[in-house]
Amino acid sequence: MQPRTLTTLLTLMVLLVPFTSLAAETLPGDQRPPIMPYPASLTFKEGALRIGAETTVTTDNISAPRAHYIRAQVAQALGNLRDQKRIAATNQPVQVVFRAQKAADSLIPQLNQDESYQLRITEQGIELDAVTESGVLHGMQTLLQLFDVYGDTLPAMMIADQPRFPWRGLLIDSVRHFIPVDDIKRQIEGMAAAKLNVLHWHLTDDQGWRVESKTHPKLHQLASDGQYYTQEQITSLVEFAALRGIRVVPELDLPGHASAIAVAYPELMSAPGPYTMQRHWGVFEPLLDPSKPEVYAFIRALTEEFAALFPDPFLHIGGDEVNPLHWQQSERIQAYMARHQLSDTQSLHAHFNRKLEQILSSFDKRMMGWDEIFHPDLPRSILVQSWRGLDSLWQIANRGYQGLLSTGFYIDQPQPTAYHYRNDPLAQPPALPVADGPWQTWQFTLPRLKGSAVTGEFSVTEKKGNIVGYIRLNNQASRPFRQAQQIADLTRFELDTWMGPTRFEVNLTNPQKLTGRVLIGNSPYALSGRRIASEAAQTAAQQETAKRLSDKARENILGAEATLWSELVAPHNLDLRLWPRVFAIAERLWSPASVNDSRFMYQRLARMHHYAQHQVSLRHVEQQQRGFASLVGESADPHPLMVFSEAVEQAQYYTRHHLKYQAGEYHQHAPLDRFVDFLPAESLTLVKLNQAIAALPQDPQRMKDIDAILTKWQHALPELQHIVASSPKLAELRPVITDLKQLLDVSTLISQQCGKQTLSAQRQNLRLQLWHLARVRKQELVLSSALAIEALLEACTAAGPVSLAH
Repeated sequence: MQPRTLTTLLTLMVLLVPFTSLAAETLPGDQRPPIMPYPASLTFKEGALRIGAETTVTTDNISAPRAHYIRAQVAQALGNLRDQKRIAATNQPVQVVFRAQKAADSLIPQLNQDESYQLRITEQGIELDAVTESGVLHGMQTLLQLFDVYGDTLPAMMIADQPRFPWRGLLIDSVRHFIPVDDIKRQIEGMAAAKLNVLHWHLTDDQGWRVESKTHPKLHQLASDGQYYTQEQITSLVEFAALRGIRVVPELDLPGHASAIAVAYPELMSAPGPYTMQRHWGVFEPLLDPSKPEVYAFIRALTEEFAALFPDPFLHIGGDEVNPLHWQQSERIQAYMARHQLSDTQSLHAHFNRKLEQILSSFDKRMMGWDEIFHPDLPRSILVQSWRGLDSLWQIANRGYQGLLSTGFYIDQPQPTAYHYRNDPLAQPPALPVADGPWQTWQFTLPRLKGSAVTGEFSVTEKKGNIVGYIRLNNQASRPFRQAQQIADLTRFELDTWMGPTRFEVNLTNPQKLTGRVLIGNSPYALSGRRIASEAAQTAAQQETAKRLSDKARENILGAEATLWSELVAPHNLDLRLWPRVFAIAERLWSPASVNDSRFMYQRLARMHHYAQHQVSLRHVEQQQRGFASLVGESADPHPLMVFSEAVEQAQYYTRHHLKYQAGEYHQHAPLDRFVDFLPAESLTLVKLNQAIAALPQDPQRMKDIDAILTKWQHALPELQHIVASSPKLAELRPVITDLKQLLDVSTLISQQCGKQTLSAQRQNLRLQLWHLARVRKQELVLSSALAIEALLEACTAAGPVSLAH
């Protein structure tokens, strides 16, 4: 495509006004522009540019399709400002120049292309320069956000920006619940706004096959329930993404997660069947038979089809969660293993992957897959995506293989955004604490609602008046915990784990009986255990400490992907599950590691909540409102449910999945139409409440902010009780509303007696009440506001440090 210069007139005006020069590094949070991801460098200059009625948009060395896209995006942003009456009337024109060093020969984005840009806003106009068109697109997204922040008065500034990681992805699972093309395209618009650059499209799994196949049509005819993407639709979506600078990497699950293949072509499987469509969620037994030549012919034909549909050089083969039972039971496969001197099924899996990698290479495709494909016999050209965590990722990178992190970015789980924000793929493990005092070591068991219990040991001691320690979970490497404190007889410490932000609150007074709870996100789990000898545990911990990532290996970590598995996601709540928190994940992958202030992140995330809705046309707000309206009926106002949704949250981690499993609803036909299905991952109102409570000891005036939120909930109670009483679909919420009323009564007591001795005398009883109110419920909810009020209780009864019981 030949470079072109394209000029158009948009409706704008200009007026020059003075502006103070400030360096971005010295700006307090309330003066830095609330944009995400935050640029690598932003410096304010003298002056400002006021935008009005007419402007000229020029694109230099930019291909025609992208030039058209850029003009349309700028026109839409400025049109929105006009509709909001944020542009004053004047007649002076403004010039906006978008310039690349060279027009793209192809619109298909590539890994490791230069994505940097420079944006200059002066009193004379706006100039955006980049090496590539991808850099121009990223700079344009920054400019669109600045339009939204400043309206018609843009401060003069200089931005020099580039991504920290070249691979910044989002996985969307279209199998568990089918997602129509238009809904995926809408998420691509959001990805572009957040500067993500890879859509990982999960297209095959146990519950369905979602790609039209010309060579093996029974795949979509028999194993899709009629819900699949035609090849024309796929081509359209890939082009749509490419125009916005986003690569599309398909996932074709092999050899496991293959129940859908088994329905269509049972003759390729390791066991004879018969097979029917799998409706439940989980890990299942059907596996392709590595001993059959027909299997490799099948894979070769599909790879050729996928290569034609998806121009990206990577093809994801899954490769995870292989249940070897059918391989072990097959005499044919056991004989094949003996002929090829394969000692176990793990070796067979690696053997299969070697043959698979050769097939992919013949079509110029690089193989990528989950942790389980990692094997020293495979070439270092493969890319390993880690769901097992940083220990696994660092091992992969230290062995010379490239990798991506997904642990900690599983956004099908509702989690606090701050947890994702702290999840740095290159963060080195902190050193374990060293102390001369006596250590206590405790062994514990934490039963889950589904699956095996989490087990481990933790050790604690005192050091200079503070509690320090470390913990080991499920035989992983030991890691120090943070924010340890002693509150009366309660020892509390926390750390981030693969499950989410994990907080232990335990009583250590009885060496034979460990009691307390573990909060995984907002979900409390009971634990049990006992004290054990410390010396052996400490020696083991030092030996098990995670190996540090070498400087050379750091280059092997290309980035990360957020993953949206769709067991509990459908088109009607898709946006609600993703936005706005994906902006925070995108910032972790784009911005420098030093951009890590969670308070500043949440400050901007609240703005991105509205920006994503009004400027990017994402539907997270609309989906929540529509969902609540469907629950209250046509004659009722859903607003009280919106207020109620500030005080409660989905049970976090995989707690909802496990509750559905216990209730027999963990399957494809279970409806996703309850109140909990229309809740966001996190209540931003609760974030504000917790921030105010945390600041209360230093700033007693923050009690006004706390009371304002609690009063809002209190005023909504009568109407909320009426709606819940009159709507059959909301009947399950009645006990939760009753508990909210009790919580507000406790909150009033605490706020009125804050700082008084009478409150301290009631602390233990009040804490027990709050623990009960914060329990996980069959409605798959947690009254998370009870956790905030417990923090208020502690702030209002603050005492000096208490020593560990020995």
